[in-house]
Formats: sequence, structure tokens, C-alpha cells
Amino acid sequence: MTDFFHPTTQILNELQETVNLAEELAPPPSSQPISEKIRGQLIPSLYEARTYIELGYYESPTVDISIKKSMLIASDLRDQDFKYAPLFSKLNILKELTTLISKPKITGE
Repeated sequence: MTDFFHPTTQILNELQETVNLAEELAPPPSSQPISEKIRGQLIPSLYEARTYIELGYYESPTVDISIKKSMLIASDLRDQDFKYAPLFSKLNILKELTTLISKPKITGE
């Protein structure tokens, strides 16, 4: 199996794409509330989740909480302006991937 198809690699790639999208959608750094939500809250939450994922702690509550926090922020932004809908969608995909990988594996005996 190549690294591209390894679950960790897939999640980390999806996470980085999500961060890149968030940075593209964020207004220039300033005192704007939207910029603060994206740069000051959403992106740091994703980096926090990434740290745990890189260490292999998929089941850590921090991963789930960080992604859900990011989703809540993106949902609020989407409600204000629909241009943030793709960001929320990417976060939803990321949440699904992390949920799948953190589920206990059932092995046959």
C-alpha cells in the first residue's frame, strides 16, 4: 500500500487542503471579525488536531473537539456568507475521515 492511500496520509492531506482553503477565504489579517475567526480560531484548531493525528492519537478527544470547533466556526461563517460553504464541506469530509479511522477495528478470530 502506498503512502497516498494510508489513512493518516489521506487525513493529513485533507486537513492541509482545508487549511489552505481557509487561508484563501480569510480576509487580510486585520481587526475584521471574520479574519479573526478564521486565522485566530479555526486554523489553530485544525493545527491542534493535526498534531494529534501526526502522533497517531486518532481517538483523542482533542481531535474530535478541534474539528467540531472548526466546523462550528465555519457553519457560522457560512450562515453569514455562502462563499464559506466549501470550507464547511471540507471540514465535514475531514470529520468523516477522522471518525472512520478512530473507530475500533474488528478482527476475525
